[in-house]
Amino acid sequence: MQKIVIVAHASPYGTEKLFNSLRIALALKDQSQQAVELKLFLMSDAIFAALPGQQTPDLSYNIQQMLEILLAQQVEIKLCKTCAEARGVTTDMLIPECQIGTLTDLTLWTLDADKVIHI
Repeated sequence: MQKIVIVAHASPYGTEKLFNSLRIALALKDQSQQAVELKLFLMSDAIFAALPGQQTPDLSYNIQQMLEILLAQQVEIKLCKTCAEARGVTTDMLIPECQIGTLTDLTLWTLDADKVIHI
C-alpha cells in the first residue's frame, strides 16, 4: 500500500488550488488498481475548508462535501494548530472527524509517507 500525504495551503474559495488538491485526493482514493493510504494536512487559510455550513450557491463545487467524502473514505484530515489558533478556529468549530494537529504530526506523516504533495 502506497502512503501519500497532501499538504494544502490555499484558501477554500479564493483560488482553485485547494479545490484541485481535493480533486487529486479524491482521484487517489478512487484508484482501484492500487491501494492508497492518504492523509491530508491543512495549513494557512486552507484550514477554513474544515468549517461546516458552507454555502456555495454560485459555485459548481463544495469544499465541505469533498472533505466529507474523503473522511468517509477513511482519509485522516488534520489542521495546523498554529494556523488554526492564529485564525481563531477551534476543534468544536470543525466538521466532525477533522482534527487539529501539530507540526510534529505532519513531520511523522512525512517520514512515514512514500510521497508528499504540497499544493
